[in-house]
Amino acid sequence: MTDPKPPSGKVPGRTSVPTEALLRAVRDASERLTRFSRDPDVRREAGNVAQSVGKLLDAIRQAGGGKSR
Repeated sequence: MTDPKPPSGKVPGRTSVPTEALLRAVRDASERLTRFSRDPDVRREAGNVAQSVGKLLDAIRQAGGGKSR
C-alpha cells in the first residue's frame, strides 16, 4: 500500500511560514543576542545579522510593492 499524495504537492506535516514573518523572527532573535550575549564577538556578529536582515526585509517590501509575502 502506498501513501496517498498530499493535495497540491505539499509535504504533509510541514508548515508554510511567510518569508517576511520568518525574516522578522530572525532579525528579532539577532537583536536580542546583541543585548543579552556576554561574548562581544557574538554581540557584534548578531548586530551585523540584524542589520542585514533588516535591509533584506526592506528590499523585499519595496520589490513587492508593500504587500506581505
